[in-house]
Amino acid sequence: MLKPKRKILRQEIEEDPFIEALFSIKQHFEVHKKLYLRSIAGFIGIILIISFFLKSQSTNANNASIVLNKAMVFMAQKDNLNAMIFLEEANDKYSNTDSGLDAAYYLGKIHFDRGDYDLSKSFLKEYTNKGSNKLFLGASCKALANIYEKNNELEKAIKFQRLQLKYINTNLDNAYANINIAKLSFKMGDEKSAKILIDQIIKENSENFAVVQLAEQAKGEILAK
Repeated sequence: MLKPKRKILRQEIEEDPFIEALFSIKQHFEVHKKLYLRSIAGFIGIILIISFFLKSQSTNANNASIVLNKAMVFMAQKDNLNAMIFLEEANDKYSNTDSGLDAAYYLGKIHFDRGDYDLSKSFLKEYTNKGSNKLFLGASCKALANIYEKNNELEKAIKFQRLQLKYINTNLDNAYANINIAKLSFKMGDEKSAKILIDQIIKENSENFAVVQLAEQAKGEILAK
């Protein structure tokens, strides 16, 4: 004979920990359902925004590169007027891209070569603040140092001449930059620092005739004053 099945009492069901846990989770979800749905919707929204932003950034970068390449063609032909049209477009529309920032550097360089120092300064400072190409950063700092020196703003000139040292890769360029710093320091009236720096340059580059000659010349100018 089959054994009679044991009846499960309602009280036992209610006291079952697993069932109680499921019931508690269900109750919690029902109470906070709207909050959870809002959170999920918000998360999906954030994902969509990020995806759109990344796609937009990629499109902007491609467009900026195309415009910059057009400018480079004109620059290669020494046609800076037409090159500037595309450089300004790249910089105005796509300043948040590498190509847009490179356009700022080229605009700064063109204006510098033309003697438009105020315009040059604004573009070169933009590049030193946001750019990433070390070659362009070093050249921008050097040009800014020259502009500030021409304007007799010697402290700013020294600031950018020293900043250039961060982007220099060769001992020769480093020596030339430090010679300029010594000259600027002397112009500011800091003769002692200028002499110390010149002597250090001569000592460190004793086997480089060109550097030593330039440093000796700068030292002679300082001592003659």
